[in-house]
Amino acid sequence: MGDNDNGPHAESGIRGGSLRRLLLTLIDAAGTERSRIIPRPHIAAALDSGVHASISSAALFTPRDEPIDAAGLDAVIGDVLVRPDASRLALIDERMQLGWAPADVLWPEGTPFFGCGRYAVRRAVENLMAGGLRARIGFEIEFSLIRDGAADSGPRPAHEGPAYGQRPLLQNELFIDALLDDLEIAGVPVLQVHAEHGLGQFELALAARDPLAACDDYLLTRLVIERVSLRHGLTASFAPIPPVGAAANGMHIHLSVMQGESNLLTPTAPDTPTRDGLAVIAGILDALPAATALLCGSESSYERLRPGRWSGASLCWGVQNREAAVRYIPSTAQAGAHGANIEVKPGDATANPYLAVAALLAAASDGLARRTTPPAPIELSPLRLSVEEREARGIRSLPSTLVDALSLLNESAMLRRQLSDRLVDLYVAVRMPRP
Repeated sequence: MGDNDNGPHAESGIRGGSLRRLLLTLIDAAGTERSRIIPRPHIAAALDSGVHASISSAALFTPRDEPIDAAGLDAVIGDVLVRPDASRLALIDERMQLGWAPADVLWPEGTPFFGCGRYAVRRAVENLMAGGLRARIGFEIEFSLIRDGAADSGPRPAHEGPAYGQRPLLQNELFIDALLDDLEIAGVPVLQVHAEHGLGQFELALAARDPLAACDDYLLTRLVIERVSLRHGLTASFAPIPPVGAAANGMHIHLSVMQGESNLLTPTAPDTPTRDGLAVIAGILDALPAATALLCGSESSYERLRPGRWSGASLCWGVQNREAAVRYIPSTAQAGAHGANIEVKPGDATANPYLAVAALLAAASDGLARRTTPPAPIELSPLRLSVEEREARGIRSLPSTLVDALSLLNESAMLRRQLSDRLVDLYVAVRMPRP
């Protein structure tokens, strides 16, 4: 996980007055980007005061766009303010002078709306800061690139391998070149892009940032990938189970926790983090069964979340173990042992990334507060262990359905305390599958 504290958005000199259009985006409890475009004459006012939106369009649509009543809110009554964050303005199209900004959701009087994911991340960050800690987050984004086929053949993957190979990059060189250019213009710190294991599949890794900036980067990167793919006659799918290709797409979250300049996850013995680093891992493992609902937000997520898919379906941790739910990485190429981090494997793109990160930060805080210790790390794939051996090592499986995961989230006292009852109630109501 690379480390990047720079704020290229602020340094680029982008101001609302230099834009012809502003695309503002929020992502709701359904994990859906809800957006609108503001023309030049109204950009300054939108940045200052926000724009009105119905409460249903900002918070009360299910993944199928069905309005529901939830958390004491009526889907047909009331407005909220959607206010783009001026500090995160990014230029996403130089020719069109089209800008982008993530939006906060506020009550009409200007106070934070409890269902706003950016507000949830800020609260989780403040809880860490109260203990003299700060977190670093980095995302890895997997997506499948699809070409339109002939009428008799249908869509086909943009490459057929080899996995992690050179040929897929060369076959899609124009797309990748344009993608990296546009991400650089937008100020997103990209570490690398490579072909993944699946047909047509790629992975793009982002440098670590503070949690809110990292989530914003994720949302912006998704937008840029989609814009560039459409320009090149391609379709980008972030779905856990894509329409073509065999491999599943994930959203891997890398996390480190710092105290001053010290990284709590830096090994103090070979492949072993500090005592506090172990508490971070333990807190996340304890919370993951309930937090899975926030990381894996669709029914198709649980087709991906199975053993053998490197999706972290087994509730355990291990050093560089890609079948474990939590993979410990003792050092990175960019920062050595100071860049040590954990990778939380189960997430996918159906999640609201802000709520997923807020839950992980809450779990880390809880583990540190309880000074808890995780079980011993697993040094081999859990698939190689018998049922009896798994039980002896305390390895369990994460929830196998969305309904099971939502039930555990609904019953989680820790996540209710950290995220708020109303946010959990809203999320469960919006995500619960309906006939």
